[in-house]
Amino acid sequence: MTEPELIEGILRRDRNAFQYLVNRYEKQVIKTAFYFIGNMEDAEDLSQEIFLDIIYSMGSFKRSSTLSTWIYRITVNKSLNMVKKQQRRGIMVRLESYFRSVPDHGVAKEAEPSHTGNEVEKKEMNEMLHAAISRLPENQRIAFVLCKFEEQTYRQIADIMKIGLPAVESLIHRAKLNLQKHLVYQFSEYQKT
Repeated sequence: MTEPELIEGILRRDRNAFQYLVNRYEKQVIKTAFYFIGNMEDAEDLSQEIFLDIIYSMGSFKRSSTLSTWIYRITVNKSLNMVKKQQRRGIMVRLESYFRSVPDHGVAKEAEPSHTGNEVEKKEMNEMLHAAISRLPENQRIAFVLCKFEEQTYRQIADIMKIGLPAVESLIHRAKLNLQKHLVYQFSEYQKT
């Protein structure tokens, strides 16, 4: 099915077009959402909302970019909205727990499963990298994730973010510098423990 046929099928509410849309873009949408959210279950749940949004807003697709670029844009925006919502929820939970500190009454915590040293180190490194990426300013984070994890070209990133090519180059360069600074600090802290 060609892109124009897919678009027309979605506008006609054709079930085959809906199925083709999901089959073609599901992995891309979930993977992109995961890089921003950091949780696969949430990314999969969000992908359902994203596809509904795509289907219901297809009439507003101006076709000035490719369909995949438009889908990336929707996915990034929905993912960032979810991250912001989670951050607000986290602040409220911390405030509530601060004002309502509940003693643990000696309840034993579950033991963590044992891992080999390499698995633990790899997991810690991935967590540090994910944390460092999540601390980047929003535009730097979007550009970096699209470039490094989604393997989009600078031109595609410029189209997705609706900015110029030099701005993309600058954002990715600054993102790398910020990540480098943060990770050097993290690793120096890591070495001291």
